[in-house]
Amino acid sequence: LSHFSAQAVRCDRLGRSDLRTSPRPPFFVPAMQLAFSALALLGLLGLAAARPQQGLVHPTLAVDLLQSRSPKAWLRGLKAPKCHDRKVVDSNSDKFLQCPTECPIYADDRADGVDCNFECVEATPKACSAVNPKEPVPDVERGICRACIIYGCKTCTSEGQDTCAVCSSGYRLTANGQCENANMMYWYGLFVVLGLVTLFIVAWIVDIACRPVVNPEGLKGALDARSRSKVRMPKQAGSSEGRELWPLDTNLLKTPVAGIGVQLHFNFQFFLIVWALAIGVAWLFLALSVDDALLILGTRRAKTARQNCILVAWGFETQMRLMWTKIDFVVAAYLLTFLACLAFGVRQLRIFQKVDMQNSTHKDYAARVRNLPLMDGTEPVEEELKRRLEDATGQKVVGVSVCWDFQEHEDELLELIESKLVEKDEKMGPTTVQADAPEPESFFARMERSMLAAEAERVVVKGEMTEEERQTASREAQAANPEEMIEECKEVDVVGILKSIKTCPDAYAIFETEAARDAAVDAVQSAGVEFHGNVLKLNASRVEPQTVNWRNCANTDLVVKAKRVAMGFCIMLAGLGLWVVAFYLPYAWFTLTFNYSYGQEPGFVAGMTFSMVVVAGNALMYLVCSEVADRTRFIYVDDREVCYMLLYCFACVFNVALDLITTYMVAYRINVGLRMKTYDGTLLENLQQFSDRFESYAMQRTLANNLYAYAFPATFLIPFLIEPVATIYAPYKMMMAIVRTQPSMKGFMAERLLGSLVFDLSRYADLMLDVMIAVLIFFFPGGYNIQMFVGLAASHVYIYFFDHYRVLRSIQSCNYADKMVDWWTQWMMSIPCGFMLACVVFKANCQPGYPCVDGDTMVAGCAVAFFAHIVLHTLALKFVVPMFGLSGESDGADSNTYQDCSRRIACSWFSANPMYCLRSQYVYQHNPPCVYCIPGKEHLIEVNEDIGLYFNDCPAKEEDYDAPHVDVEAVKENLKELKGKASQHFEDMKGKATGQLEELKGKASGHFEQLQGQMSSWRMPGFGASSSDEPSKPLDDAK
Repeated sequence: LSHFSAQAVRCDRLGRSDLRTSPRPPFFVPAMQLAFSALALLGLLGLAAARPQQGLVHPTLAVDLLQSRSPKAWLRGLKAPKCHDRKVVDSNSDKFLQCPTECPIYADDRADGVDCNFECVEATPKACSAVNPKEPVPDVERGICRACIIYGCKTCTSEGQDTCAVCSSGYRLTANGQCENANMMYWYGLFVVLGLVTLFIVAWIVDIACRPVVNPEGLKGALDARSRSKVRMPKQAGSSEGRELWPLDTNLLKTPVAGIGVQLHFNFQFFLIVWALAIGVAWLFLALSVDDALLILGTRRAKTARQNCILVAWGFETQMRLMWTKIDFVVAAYLLTFLACLAFGVRQLRIFQKVDMQNSTHKDYAARVRNLPLMDGTEPVEEELKRRLEDATGQKVVGVSVCWDFQEHEDELLELIESKLVEKDEKMGPTTVQADAPEPESFFARMERSMLAAEAERVVVKGEMTEEERQTASREAQAANPEEMIEECKEVDVVGILKSIKTCPDAYAIFETEAARDAAVDAVQSAGVEFHGNVLKLNASRVEPQTVNWRNCANTDLVVKAKRVAMGFCIMLAGLGLWVVAFYLPYAWFTLTFNYSYGQEPGFVAGMTFSMVVVAGNALMYLVCSEVADRTRFIYVDDREVCYMLLYCFACVFNVALDLITTYMVAYRINVGLRMKTYDGTLLENLQQFSDRFESYAMQRTLANNLYAYAFPATFLIPFLIEPVATIYAPYKMMMAIVRTQPSMKGFMAERLLGSLVFDLSRYADLMLDVMIAVLIFFFPGGYNIQMFVGLAASHVYIYFFDHYRVLRSIQSCNYADKMVDWWTQWMMSIPCGFMLACVVFKANCQPGYPCVDGDTMVAGCAVAFFAHIVLHTLALKFVVPMFGLSGESDGADSNTYQDCSRRIACSWFSANPMYCLRSQYVYQHNPPCVYCIPGKEHLIEVNEDIGLYFNDCPAKEEDYDAPHVDVEAVKENLKELKGKASQHFEDMKGKATGQLEELKGKASGHFEQLQGQMSSWRMPGFGASSSDEPSKPLDDAK
């Protein structure tokens, strides 16, 4: 008590008491140093705030001491209060003390001006009205006098019954004194719409299930293409078999299966899991070391005004008494999190540099050529530029891949390429003849063909079909699909398009070695290369060919980009507005008009509705932000991912802000309904400033509870439990059912519908949103700290394993080769760190040893601290972290060649560029031409060393989609094998332990025998032989 003696001195109407504590013990600093040097990260945060105090005593509620026993059981020996005996309750009062039988209910006396003054009265309206006219209703079940509890009631009657005199806006008074919703037609209409949508979906599913399977070959071809397009292991030198899927036990923390960007992504996920666990365990360690009240502070509930008075008094006194632990803990958490972020940033940078140095990829041999003049497709741009670069640099150029502006013809050219690849793939496989089957004629079947089918079943080059073949195909298509008008063949004038398009300002020159590329860049670094009146600039490429959006290469004007970003931002705001109007306002209206008197709260349905509103809002923002990022037309995929992640994170933060505002207003209404007071007795409804309301313990407790309910599981877990069903399983099963029942959906149409999931890095935004929400719990009492951070860690463990499976078994092959997205995510970690620093300012205000300012100044101080840390974090990432990166050249910069790389990696600078492939076939007429590289069709690429094509491979092995998802026998064998290994390991450990025990026993026996020998040779005085002339001493003397 010498360190924690406290006296409540009311200093303002908020009741911030000046709870004085003694100075810190002198051994605090060495204890802190010992803790930092002795324990790992899990105990580090707790020890940073824990002080070795002795004799720690604190007031505890009776209910906290005897939770396992009912109130009546332990109150039997206590003396009940007398009738009409008024008593002011405090933090030491019994929360569950009951009134005697003759006067069984408490009445809150507010007439004498004394706070928290209660007396036991008879259960009659007259007795209740005599003490408090505003609460005339006797409620024996709750044991209190209360006002009426009627949903939508503004003013109750004074008759002592649950009847209303005046209803709130939006309600009308009925004859029996109840309030009914005047806007029920809106809810009925909403439920009718939702019911019709559900009925439509059910009818669609039933219609699909009832159709016969008439397109098995088209389904099989699409499923095979889906399987081959997944992430595969690299081609092994000299292997004649198709590439295999990565094993499920692949360590994605160390293996860049889809590029270094994905590896960094999984390392970031793992970092957040460890960080969240460290925070939760550290808080547990702190609570057990200092005061276990830290584990329950803010979690206790109350339903009556008397219980509220007791809880507010106990909670406020306990919070003020232990505020030093919260401040020190948050300071330690802030500092260690900031340092951990910087250390993790260094680790991520070194991982990226190490992988880049040790692995030879296509970007190591490419130089980006900028400022290319505007030239049309009739000129041999690639050959002229190749010769000019060789003359200027003195290095041999393998080839040049020029960027072309083909946005106007993008769809038809890419459809032509896909159609040609599918036809080529079908010719390589076994020929099957599928009998013609009639198209299903139900409403849903026609809707599917009109929405999902392409314009034509085949896309051909103009001139490849004779007039007779064209007319025959048109008649067959119209006869088979008279309503949908799906063409049998669509002709594309590819030669005319290739001649009409213009070059973009960029091109990529490929050299034989990385050293040759670097020498070429250095040779023209100062003067550049003159080409058709323009001076070309060369620099080493930072991206892989798969990450170039070749269709967007013409989008180099910064003004145009800025306009598109601004337009996209407006579209995103429109999407947010739609979500607010359609989803959020109805729920917010319901929650804000609910009657929260005497602890009433919306039930499970309302809570689940809130969770679904959060999920629906995030899903809508996912789609809107993805579309905005695509329409901005970034040249590089990594730039698109950064824009998408930042937009999505901003939109989700906006959603969270709305949710938290609503949560704050709901919490305020709940506490007003409970007639909550501050520690000095001021009613919460009488507080006018936001800071005063927010700092009150009643609001702090309710907001902590609501924030935790909002975070877990609504935000941390539920969306990710829905995601595998909504984004993978359901679309896959739906498209598979449609393709197998629609005979016209085959070839590239079926492959499009059943294509693998395209992977993006939007998960970064989800992770950062969860972290931002989690750290907000520091602003409130610490009872939810463990649940919040352990729930965050557990949810992210599930997300990690889900993403692990998704990458290895569900997504389309990709290659994220840059660290830009990861860098921006590390920068976004400055936001939760800034929140923690702002929390320190908030919690330290008016505490012993810290300044004391008013509410508005404190809010401004929190904002300054938040933005100051963002600036500091940004500078550290920009200038400090790069200082600890790796240095040196790549392994094999001189010895590794482009030929070796091209034989190993299918997607090159030539096969990734669709215009280069088309010009190779129709302009230069290479034999064989360059084949466009699409995931799953790499085996169609043919070798042509004259134009830099060296890759050749057989088709990847397809998965067996008819096999069971879980091989029970294999699982049993694995379990049996693990059991055997565990038994063998146990036997080995047992043998080692037995051997060590025997060795110790032998050593102990040797020492014991040696000790006996020493003792036997030692003679004590008075023992042994004696001379005849000296008598022996008595035994007692010898002893």
